[in-house]
Amino acid sequence: MSDDIFQTSDIAIAAFIMTKGLKLKSCHIEISGKYIFEFEDPSGLGVQYSIDFINSECSQFDNQMKNLRKILKKL
Repeated sequence: MSDDIFQTSDIAIAAFIMTKGLKLKSCHIEISGKYIFEFEDPSGLGVQYSIDFINSECSQFDNQMKNLRKILKKL
């Protein structure tokens, strides 16, 4: 993978990074079912945006969505 590509398998981080302006280059699902998102990242901001996501309200929102899905699966 070249230095100007940022890759993540976390869909929430991918969505957050898109809102920050990085351009989605490709995405696919591996045979294992894992998502892979690749972004053009010529300035090397992908890692920082990932950290920003973890420290944001967006991350809290994503965690609560996951909790609600778990509750619904138990119904």
